[in-house]
Amino acid sequence: MDYILDGLNTAQRAAVSSPASVLQVLAPPGSGKTKTLTARVAYLLSHYGYRPQDVICCTFTIKASREMRERIGKLMGDDVESRLILGTFHSICRRYLVKYGYLIGLRRGFGIADSSDSLAIIRRILKGSNFSIQPNAARSQISYQKAHGVSPDEFSARVKARNTKFAEQQELVHIYRAYESALATSNLLDYDDLLLRCADLLKRHPDCVSNVQAVLVDEFQDTNRIQYELMNLFASRNRRITIVGDPDQSIYGFRSAEIRNLTRMQRFYKDTSVVLLEDNYRSSGSILISAQDVIEQDSSRPPKKLQPTHCIGTMPVLRKLPTPVAEAKWMVQEIKRCIAMAGKLLKYSDVAVLLRSASLSRHIESEMGRMGVPYKMVGGSRFFDRVEVKLLLDYLRVVSHAENSDALLRVINVPSRRLGDESIKLLSSGAEEANVPLWDFVRDVAQGRRSTKKPLSSQANQGISTFVGLIQTGKQKLLEWKDNSAPRNLLQFFIDKLSFQEYIRKTYQPDEEGRWSNVEELLSQAEDTAEEKTEQDDSLPEIQGVKQQQSHPGEDALARFLANVALSTDTVSQEGEEQKEKVTISTIHAAKGLEWPVVFVPGVYEGSIPHSRADDPDEERRLLYVAMTRAQALLYLSFPLESQSGFETKQTYLTSFLPDDIIANRFRLVGPRLEENVVYQIADILRRPRPLVEDMLKGLDDLPSTRDDRWTADGVDMSNTVIRWDGSEAPNACQEPFPKRRRCEQVQSSTTTYFSSPNYTMTNASNFSVQSTSSVGFSTARNYIQTNPPPRAEPGQSIKNVTSTAGRKKGPSKSQNSNQSTSSNAQKPQTPGDAIGHPKHAASNPVTSKPSIPPKLAGHRPQARPRLSRPTFEPAETNNYSWLTDLLEGAENPASGSHTGRQNDEIPNAKRNKVQADLGSGELKSSSGQTGGVRQAATFHATTMSTLHNPATQVGRKTLGIRRNLGNGWEARMNRERNGYSR
Repeated sequence: MDYILDGLNTAQRAAVSSPASVLQVLAPPGSGKTKTLTARVAYLLSHYGYRPQDVICCTFTIKASREMRERIGKLMGDDVESRLILGTFHSICRRYLVKYGYLIGLRRGFGIADSSDSLAIIRRILKGSNFSIQPNAARSQISYQKAHGVSPDEFSARVKARNTKFAEQQELVHIYRAYESALATSNLLDYDDLLLRCADLLKRHPDCVSNVQAVLVDEFQDTNRIQYELMNLFASRNRRITIVGDPDQSIYGFRSAEIRNLTRMQRFYKDTSVVLLEDNYRSSGSILISAQDVIEQDSSRPPKKLQPTHCIGTMPVLRKLPTPVAEAKWMVQEIKRCIAMAGKLLKYSDVAVLLRSASLSRHIESEMGRMGVPYKMVGGSRFFDRVEVKLLLDYLRVVSHAENSDALLRVINVPSRRLGDESIKLLSSGAEEANVPLWDFVRDVAQGRRSTKKPLSSQANQGISTFVGLIQTGKQKLLEWKDNSAPRNLLQFFIDKLSFQEYIRKTYQPDEEGRWSNVEELLSQAEDTAEEKTEQDDSLPEIQGVKQQQSHPGEDALARFLANVALSTDTVSQEGEEQKEKVTISTIHAAKGLEWPVVFVPGVYEGSIPHSRADDPDEERRLLYVAMTRAQALLYLSFPLESQSGFETKQTYLTSFLPDDIIANRFRLVGPRLEENVVYQIADILRRPRPLVEDMLKGLDDLPSTRDDRWTADGVDMSNTVIRWDGSEAPNACQEPFPKRRRCEQVQSSTTTYFSSPNYTMTNASNFSVQSTSSVGFSTARNYIQTNPPPRAEPGQSIKNVTSTAGRKKGPSKSQNSNQSTSSNAQKPQTPGDAIGHPKHAASNPVTSKPSIPPKLAGHRPQARPRLSRPTFEPAETNNYSWLTDLLEGAENPASGSHTGRQNDEIPNAKRNKVQADLGSGELKSSSGQTGGVRQAATFHATTMSTLHNPATQVGRKTLGIRRNLGNGWEARMNRERNGYSR
């Protein structure tokens, strides 16, 4: 069998080896699309004989292109990956413009304006006007027009034709034109210009891509109109195209991505072949089914299914919480519970919190900080945007591209050269009046060929001369280096000449070490670029009849390094976070393409998702779908019952993407019980070793509870709720006293006599004795009768009813009450003076030796913390107990001890049957290949107050689900006691 097809499933092999010229591979989340696309490239090279330099492969991110290059290198070898035209659309377009841009009038040595450069230009335009539009909004509008191929003149014509919001749109027309003029003066291209100018080049000179044999595009659903046109232009000669995408994951509409490109492509290429990849290798079956139900509400999507390859796993959670603060508290508690009860299976880095908008992170970050949960934010500033790093890069930009006036302004007085704001303003205005780049004007002033309107001070003149000399020396040095070492050498030159380490020490004294380590990291990256042999360069294959523009090797290496920096979208975390285990907090947009074992999606209510300002509800639904399919084993959705905006609190409503039928069949309302079999399923899904029972027990010591029970399923806070001995709830501990332990201020006076005896023995029918270690608290029946006469009957009431009403006490059973004789005065109200240990009682009872309770603690009612244990453990060995309730769903494999099923309270029968029916079979396969059937339904026995007081309903004594087979002696005694105390 062909080695390229090894390890591929049937659908993946069909996609890789397809003979179709135009192929669409629709790949849902976790279906192995990157693996399929990589194998497709290798297959075309090996079976069709294409040269690597004749194949264009476009990715969506630089990270994806690096990963793909590494995979192709391992699969093909011989440095094939270095000769491929592989990268993002922007980087590939830049390569063609560097070589052929002169054909459309593009000046040699153009620079790239990154986001900060574009905003700086727009702010400078707005500074001298009274326009009301914000810089970011203006930049977004200009980018939108460029993504649709609309020039300033065309935009102006459209505004006049529509004649709607004319004043506001006319402002934008003016800004658009001024922005384009500023870019042209500085010989800069922004991100959108790279695509527009390349499309213009290939339309006018299609011979530039006449060698291209095949074009492959990843994440096709995220392409905009210009990128779609570029794909067609790249493949214009041979019309061989392979795209990989998923319309269900099209979530970048705000970047002008068009999901219609899929159908547009099918209409343009009539012979388009479509292959569906449906096997999911990421998530559990229950997660996939719930996500499928959400996305299938969009009837316009292409019909396709998600087929799980893992076991069904635990059901996703949809949690109601009272407030956003409570939602954050619950999230942190559930994270800790999952990690603790899974043994050493899960870490903080396995957990992600995915947000629709970054503003939702405030309470979550606060609670994680308060509870000591480490976390990191994704989508923060880039490494190259850090102040000390950007400063050095701006020096390199001025050397490489002196027309970049914004970069020049950022470095002309850093470190200080005694150039004040007034001096810099005179230089900038002089350059504008002379209509020359700022660098040309500054250089002429330093060399005496020009002058400013007002004379500069001698210190300012000296500073300008020093700066110009430094830049010109850097330009000369650059010409001496004729290889990829130029960026690294030039960086070291400026660090030495500027005494940069001393500058950082004086300027950023509290954080000098961290900032200097960033400088060292920048040097290291420049060194890696120089030494990495497989890194793709700007070379393109020679095409007969089309001349390529040549440049100096050192200048070319520096320009390529700066272009990679400008086009980089990789963000970084804070110092040292990469080495620590931390929870990831990210927006859903930034999380696309990633996965985590445990995923939380808070704020799933109307106004959040779908967002209140969203224009396309279908895209908002796809956002929720993308968030859900990031989870591998555990998925939690949550929403607060009320939200707060400023000082206003309003009620929230669950997102319309989760209707009642989906909730009823696909979600549980509280966190799962993490029994052993559930933890083992998580391990199988993650392909990790199953944890030891000892490790799972160790994590329980610091947990307040082994269940998600701080809030009810309806979002009611249970933290102040008292649980009585029979399992019922006392919602307010201050209003309703605990039945077994009276609060001091609610106990009325009594003349009960207490005694103390260290040798007191309590006997019962079982003839066992317990030596008393308490000095107070026991009373004889005779003393109780003497001090508590029978109650008198009210008119119309019998003595029997009075006695049964006043004398009845709540407790485990009557036999236990008679044996222990505890709290014998609990049948009637008492005053604080007669409470056990109260000073008043101690004074009247000289026998009492126990110290009295301080008055300030008299209202305190201590409750013993229950000893935590795992919800369910299998018996270690065969014994004489008959286990009645431990029948689990799913077969137990005696050989491995694995459980492919789950507890019956994990998935109710109705939900379990529906999930199994949706999976299409009564059998489920785990990731290890084990198959389990469905066990018998478990039988649960519960002891309630009604069964204790009604002998007719009692078939046999229930003892926590266990029937002891110890002969007739114990059972006969229990029957006698039941006959005597059943009422």
